This record gives sequence, structure tokens and C-alpha cells, in this order.
Amino acid sequence: MSQESKDKDHGNGHNKDYEIIINGTPHVVDGEQVSYEQVVGFAFPTPPEGQTRFTVTFYKAHKPKEGTLGSGETVEVKKQGTVFNVKATTKS
Repeated sequence: MSQESKDKDHGNGHNKDYEIIINGTPHVVDGEQVSYEQVVGFAFPTPPEGQTRFTVTFYKAHKPKEGTLGSGETVEVKKQGTVFNVKATTKS
């Protein structure tokens, strides 16, 4: 087994990369738990200026299957295809 394969498998023969879709763009995360903060960070690497709130909805997840993700919360994603939609709203 090549070193690259060992790195990707984390030495146990199981690939721990999970592909999720955020606002139509695929992203890879290491592990089945994904947090609100991770998802927002992928969607908005440079946060908008001012007081901004983010609404995060998801579907095709493992547990729970769909819903809304709030600050400090996590969701268990499937190996491929959990979809997240992140919307920024500014407070005026």
C-alpha cells in the first residue's frame, strides 16, 4: 500500500473522507460529524461584513435525515451526497 493510500485510509483500511454538497459545490470533510460552523465556513470563507446570520438547512443526511442546523450543532452525514443550503441574512 502506498503512503498516500495509508494517509487517506488513516491506517485502518477505511477511507474517512465524506463528500458533502454546500450551495451546489462539493466539499470533502474528514469524519461523519459536520458542524454548523464547518458548513458556514465552507459556504462563506470570507464572511460578509456587518451583522450576518446564517440559515443552514440540510437533507440526505444519515442522522437526522433532514432539518435545520443551528450554531453549535452537528449532523451525521452520509459517505456521499448530504446536501446543505446556507443562506446569509443581514440584520438592519
